[in-house]
Amino acid sequence: MKKLIFKKVFTGTEWLENQAISIENGKVSAMETEKGGEDIGFLCAGFIDLQVYGGGGKLFSNQQTTEAIQATFNEHVKTGTTHFQITLNCSPKESMWRAIEASKNYQGFGLIGLHLEGPFFNPIRRGAHQEAFVQKPDHHFLNELIDQTAGLPTYLTIAPEMFAEQELMQLIDSPLMLSIGHSEASFEEAKSAINAGIPRITHLFNAMSQWQSRALGIVGASFMSDAWTSIIVDGQHCDFDSVRLAKKLKGPKLFLITDAVTHDESGPYFFSKKGDRFTNDQGTLSGSALTMEKAVQNCVNEVGIPLDEALRMATVYPAQVVNRYHEIGSIGLGKKACFVHLSDDLKVQQVWYDGQTML
Repeated sequence: MKKLIFKKVFTGTEWLENQAISIENGKVSAMETEKGGEDIGFLCAGFIDLQVYGGGGKLFSNQQTTEAIQATFNEHVKTGTTHFQITLNCSPKESMWRAIEASKNYQGFGLIGLHLEGPFFNPIRRGAHQEAFVQKPDHHFLNELIDQTAGLPTYLTIAPEMFAEQELMQLIDSPLMLSIGHSEASFEEAKSAINAGIPRITHLFNAMSQWQSRALGIVGASFMSDAWTSIIVDGQHCDFDSVRLAKKLKGPKLFLITDAVTHDESGPYFFSKKGDRFTNDQGTLSGSALTMEKAVQNCVNEVGIPLDEALRMATVYPAQVVNRYHEIGSIGLGKKACFVHLSDDLKVQQVWYDGQTML
């Protein structure tokens, strides 16, 4: 048995003082009041990133391997991410199958599923994704995808307007977790897709139809619905004032992702880092250099979101989005012992995964 003692603990729902957390078999077995613990900063649940492309010089879109997944965990755990969905750019079918196989074969820490961002996009909203890899959905391809991903939690970002009704319902009725993104869907099309069973939207404001006075687009559909909506709070993908407005309108349905990439010249996707942003050869913003640690800091320091709510955006809400809140995303009895020790200025001091020290 291992025991951690902290003067301040944020469970995800409340702040507790002088807490002793006992850990057995990688899970929280007891929480009791005990003085004399760590008094610098506080303890919270490990961060959960549902859209990260790679780390440590291995971009999953170029290298669909278990080594690339492990490198991603190794880099992002340093800044508090204990769980993540490895993400694949819009890619050929063969790369998708390799990504699925690698995700199924991965035996390391942290992976909670695969995020396929594409290939069923609207080409005019592809962003930094390569147009040659954008594909049209058809019944046979979708059947293959559903069969290939069987047993693997898979998150799929699509442009719903590119689907015939029958094919769209084929996905909605499958185990895939669907999200609207890289789409030019009208407000009406987006609301119809949400109402039909697509309760998620990928990276608000980016690569989607915008909110205009007489055409509200996907942005407006997000604001006028309960759809879970991710956002990249790096100050590059959208202005901090836009985040502030989005938070007021979306409340607890807005959650953080990094969209983080890494420098890797081994395959079709190559992004150059200039300052604190990545771009492709055409200068298009391509992923991010963001970490979950920095995203939380920006929410508090730049946007003005209260600390407890910023932490929920990085823990509780993403766990709920992928239906894993029963085991991760907060601190409680029977949950995985995955924690982050943050200083008062929100810098990561220590990370635990299933009770094991990671830093």
